[in-house]
Amino acid sequence: MGYRASGKTTIAQSLSDQFDCPAIDADDVFEQMYSCSIGEFIENQGEMSFRDAETVVLKQLLRLSDGVLSTGGGIVLREENRRMIEAAGLPVVWLMAPADEIRRRLASDITTARRRPPLDGKDVYSEVDQALVDREPFYRSVAHFRVDTKGATVPAIVEKIAGWLAAWEGAASRSGDTSAGANS
Repeated sequence: MGYRASGKTTIAQSLSDQFDCPAIDADDVFEQMYSCSIGEFIENQGEMSFRDAETVVLKQLLRLSDGVLSTGGGIVLREENRRMIEAAGLPVVWLMAPADEIRRRLASDITTARRRPPLDGKDVYSEVDQALVDREPFYRSVAHFRVDTKGATVPAIVEKIAGWLAAWEGAASRSGDTSAGANS
């Protein structure tokens, strides 16, 4: 999990390749399920309806038993979603990047306008700083491990997460506690 353009989809795909399991992008599932882009959905039905639909998608995805799930950046905004994520007992990695890096990535991504609509009515670039501040406590409350993706290569990030996952799984299996973990 993490904010827009933090690397969730890219890292999830690389982790799935390493672990030979599916990569599941919640935004892709949402768009398939509702037959439109997230931007179109929000434009036509509003952000509140989007958040309702996003919760429906999350419920379905958390029932899957295998794969690396990349959630939408705002999934943590709802307490219900945070509780579902915690109750699932799965390892949660928070991919982080500073605001300037997020803006740079958004500007270089040709899908930004279609898939990442502005939520404050202005533009996706001006809302980054405040959104990161607003969401940080929610990400922190759900994540077991966090990784700063700025300046790091995909293989280095994947190696760091894979190493942590090996330790997390070992600690969970020894104690029966799936909340064990470390922060980076």
